Amino acid sequence: MAEPPPTLLQKALTVDTKFSHYLHSKFHTRLPIFFHLILEISADFRFSFPISLSLLFALPLPSLLPFFSSLLLGLLLDIATVGLVKILLRRPRPPYNHLSSMSTPVSADHFSFPSGHSSRVSFVAALVFLYKEVMEVAAVEAREKGGVFGSWVGEDGKLVDVVVVGVCVWAIVTAVSRVLLGRHYFFDVFAGFCLGVIEGVFAFRVLRFDDILRFFSVQRSMKFKQRES
Repeated sequence: MAEPPPTLLQKALTVDTKFSHYLHSKFHTRLPIFFHLILEISADFRFSFPISLSLLFALPLPSLLPFFSSLLLGLLLDIATVGLVKILLRRPRPPYNHLSSMSTPVSADHFSFPSGHSSRVSFVAALVFLYKEVMEVAAVEAREKGGVFGSWVGEDGKLVDVVVVGVCVWAIVTAVSRVLLGRHYFFDVFAGFCLGVIEGVFAFRVLRFDDILRFFSVQRSMKFKQRES
């Protein structure tokens, strides 16, 4: 009995597998392995979430509270969404992925679709782009306050443009690195990147708790002033 012809999905996965293996075998040695691993760590939730939380308290600028509220809630939404989809679809990672150099703290990390690192970096990049005007206001606020951070901003306000471009470049390079490193297939990364952009728009429009953050920020400022006095 003849086997049924492959479905359109099976054909797409075959092309994805071959294309991903070609990219990995052709280009993964062009950059040192530690460069890929640094990008991997920079986009890890266990690194990005604490850093984001630290920046919230390190940069006491009220105008940035909406950004940080969307960022923190969006990161939580992203890891929950990616984990759920991975568990439901359970696509294995590429066979040439080196598990010995990879940390898998939860069972969902053993699966490949979608790429959580790609969704995370594109989410952050989308959010930074959408909050560009808010960051420009924060830059003016920081410049008026003075101090070390205020001196970094400068008079021309170019720092915000540099940050936006830098974050977008980091997101793209990190996403490409996931395929070259052999962690994911190309379609995993593409789907993850698209998911992150959608999450960024959703977080920008819906996920905000800046009123709560503003309350804690005011309390923190009052305690700081009391200690100074």
